[in-house]
Amino acid sequence: MGMAVISERLIKAREFIGHNRKSFAEMLNIPYRTITNYENGSREPGSDYILKVADVCGCTTDWLLGLSDNPRSNSSYSALVVQENDPLLKTLCVNYEGLNAEGREKLVDYSDDLIQSNKYKKFVSSGILQKKRK
Repeated sequence: MGMAVISERLIKAREFIGHNRKSFAEMLNIPYRTITNYENGSREPGSDYILKVADVCGCTTDWLLGLSDNPRSNSSYSALVVQENDPLLKTLCVNYEGLNAEGREKLVDYSDDLIQSNKYKKFVSSGILQKKRK
């Protein structure tokens, strides 16, 4: 993938966690000029920098390098999925990750509707533990 994509994604990752170049350089203990060179595409970042940015910003190295369109891996749900060992839960989590904000909202609204109908609930409670979203 081209340097333009890598540079753009390095900037997006840094901005996503709320840092300007100066504060990011201080946090990573890297010269400001080095970060500037990576972000303007005049210098190609090494693997150590890519790994560090991915770790600090919570994105994947594949996304930073332009190899994936998904900035987050599905590993954020892996502990839950492994613990539950439920293939339906895994599918739901993977599908959720693939949705934009509007799609995610619709998915949550749909699940709320299913719960409210009582037809699909595991059990019917007195409402004490139920919480209304929004």
